[in-house]
Amino acid sequence: MTTSRAAITASRATAVRSSVLAVRVSAVILCAFGGTVMTWQFFRFVGVFPGAAVLAAILEVPLLAIGTALLCLLRPIRIPVLAWSAAAVIWGGSAAIGCAVLANDGLMSLWAKTAGIAFAANWSDSLTAPLNEELLKLCGVIMLVLAAPRLIRGPMDGLVFGALVGLGFQVAENVTYGLNSIVASGATDPVRAVASSTFVRYASALGSHWTMTAIGGAGIGYVVLHGATRRAMAVAVVCVAAAMGMHLLFDAPGLQLAVKVLVNFTVFGVVYLRLRQSYLRRARGALTQLQAVGIVTPTEAAGLPSRHWRRLTLRREGSPAALEGLRTRQREILDGVEASAALAAPACRPKSRQGQELADEPLPRSPERLSWWACTLLVALARQKPTMIAAAAPRNTRLKMIWVVTAALASWPAGWTSPYPTVASVATEKYRASVLVCRSTNCPGISATTVST
Repeated sequence: MTTSRAAITASRATAVRSSVLAVRVSAVILCAFGGTVMTWQFFRFVGVFPGAAVLAAILEVPLLAIGTALLCLLRPIRIPVLAWSAAAVIWGGSAAIGCAVLANDGLMSLWAKTAGIAFAANWSDSLTAPLNEELLKLCGVIMLVLAAPRLIRGPMDGLVFGALVGLGFQVAENVTYGLNSIVASGATDPVRAVASSTFVRYASALGSHWTMTAIGGAGIGYVVLHGATRRAMAVAVVCVAAAMGMHLLFDAPGLQLAVKVLVNFTVFGVVYLRLRQSYLRRARGALTQLQAVGIVTPTEAAGLPSRHWRRLTLRREGSPAALEGLRTRQREILDGVEASAALAAPACRPKSRQGQELADEPLPRSPERLSWWACTLLVALARQKPTMIAAAAPRNTRLKMIWVVTAALASWPAGWTSPYPTVASVATEKYRASVLVCRSTNCPGISATTVST
């Protein structure tokens, strides 16, 4: 019995590793594809206007660097993993925008053919970009859920990584706007055209793509946390619809730019502050319980959520050995605290009806359900929308292939991995949080062992 159980566990672990590898490879292929599309679309500017093209890219470096740093700091207690933060930005600046360039061209032609040239001239951008771009950006958040199962554990994580994907998209789009402005201005002064376009894009940066994708990413994080229940899916749909509505407002004609930026930034700020408040409340609650059982001191319970306090504490340590020991202690405590803060409500380990611990059983809340439903929706869109676009504009029949390949690569790992639990890692995090939180409440099934990483 023990041998077969171990064999099943080993088989599941192997399947999980294979699934994660397949998702990562798929993401790399899509990013390479998107980068190739962008290079093909805009490489001619480098040959004709090399100085202006280089300037368009250089002017976006401050936005990329400062924006990434600030968005990483949005996550309470500790910043997200830098490697995955960079992956989110890369997805937005390559896979998402590369596929969006192709998809937008086809859908814009559909508006022109069905609603008329005058309507398309005013509203094609506003109606096209929210549909295509928001879905393609959110695919990056879904890819992160699948590629790193413990990375996005709730709405706060989804919001931060969604904002990073949106920032990557925003930076790449700013470069393309700068290059297109050269032609729009008659190419009489390429440098001035690029500088003017960059100024306008910087002026609208506070309400641009990062705010929209952050709201949609929070919805995905909510489904990761609560599973594919009706309520969770409804929340996710509302969040994605809100992101599309923000995008529609941002591109809509007739409104002042300041109004658009203010509305989008306000929506983001309200959602972020609400999520941050609940996140820190749960984290402080977990630290208070750890203090009650003597695991942390009152000073640590009050100061550990603060980055500034942790840095000052580490600086006071004299010897390297003591410094490393304190750093390890803080990391181990915060691992459990963050896992508890990500949960809607701290819970003890699940039990069967007979009262036995279900240590090796999959939890019912699985990120795979999120990917399965989201990618099923993407496949449905891929089957319908490109067909209409191809019928309206035969030259864009390649668009159908792009959408289908994108949806297939996104949904393929989720489809064939669904029988086994990739949430094993999530269960590990929940158990780690339970060990910390439930000691003071004498939860049955929780042994008073030390928390390990």
